[in-house]
Amino acid sequence: MTANTPSRWFRINLWLHRWTSLVATIPFLILCITGTVLIFHEEIDHLLGHEPEAHDAVPEVQKPLAEAIDKVHTQFPDERVLSTSFDPIGHPGLQLIVTGPAQARTFDDAILRFVDLASGELVGETDPATTVTGFLLELHAQWFLGPVGELIGALMALLVLISLISGLVVYAPYVRRIAFGILRRGRGPRLLQLDLHNLIGAVVLGWAFVVTFTGFLLGFGTVALGIWQMTELAPMRAQADQMEPVDARQPPVDADRAFATATAGAPPGWHVISMIYPGTDFSTPRHYTALLAGTEGVDERMFRVVIIDAKTGEIALAPDVPWYLKAISLSEPLHFGDYGGMALKVLWTACTWLTLFITANGAWLWWDRRRRRTGRSEPAPTEGAVA
Repeated sequence: MTANTPSRWFRINLWLHRWTSLVATIPFLILCITGTVLIFHEEIDHLLGHEPEAHDAVPEVQKPLAEAIDKVHTQFPDERVLSTSFDPIGHPGLQLIVTGPAQARTFDDAILRFVDLASGELVGETDPATTVTGFLLELHAQWFLGPVGELIGALMALLVLISLISGLVVYAPYVRRIAFGILRRGRGPRLLQLDLHNLIGAVVLGWAFVVTFTGFLLGFGTVALGIWQMTELAPMRAQADQMEPVDARQPPVDADRAFATATAGAPPGWHVISMIYPGTDFSTPRHYTALLAGTEGVDERMFRVVIIDAKTGEIALAPDVPWYLKAISLSEPLHFGDYGGMALKVLWTACTWLTLFITANGAWLWWDRRRRRTGRSEPAPTEGAVA
């Protein structure tokens, strides 16, 4: 082997980089475009009127939760409440009530109804399936195929991860021959596009790795919840089957008392953000499932679970959240860049479009190489990472 002959390790990584990139090109382009829109989903939903505003973001006195829930049941007798929650950052001053068909156990056909905490009045509603961002989220996260689509998304993320790592291996000897960041103008569009591909790829590599790896983890979200249901929730459901059932529409213990019980049992610095009603896929026929979040640092993006007896109002169980659900919880804000305000969202958008560019121009470099080889019937020179 001569000094200029690429090593076997280099050739393997060049092959991996080229073909994993090509296979993932179209899906990844779709993910980049839809992901860019979803970064600003809160602003878009607000602009389109899908999310109302409260009269008082921090009400001095708020109406009982049960009062608003009773109003929902009265106005929509064919529906049942699946959960009620608060989002002081995204929806300050509002109580979110999620409803579904009377016999629903899943959140697939859920309607989001907003209640003003100060007045206790319904101020708006949204069907996520009919909104622009809801449509794009289903495409981005599930490819309209449900949990199977999530696994397909995880596979695409894995291909992109392989492409990133193999591209780094291929780029290493290239940068030793040519100064980092140089753009060879005047030597044809191919070399210029190749230099742009390598330069921009090196600049966004860290960001692309984080977003792709978190996307890979999020692709297993439904699977992870299923495992949690089988390992943690199934024993509670088995116990609930031996107990006197409760009316899932109107449990003996109302939402206010359940919130108070969960709050009293919460660790310091944690607060209740959501209460899932009995009789859903995330609760038992007898119990509420309360979700708690921290108030600062990483805990703001984590959650704890408290299971509350809907007949006695007592805490039945406070199971530990498994590591894989914690990893997925931390992945979502990193994936969508929604934890640092507008500046971070703009940065995420810029990195997304730069990644979109190198994905498209990488496909063009491959096509141009094949066109040259076909036209000349001879091997093209290996100028760099994708050539």
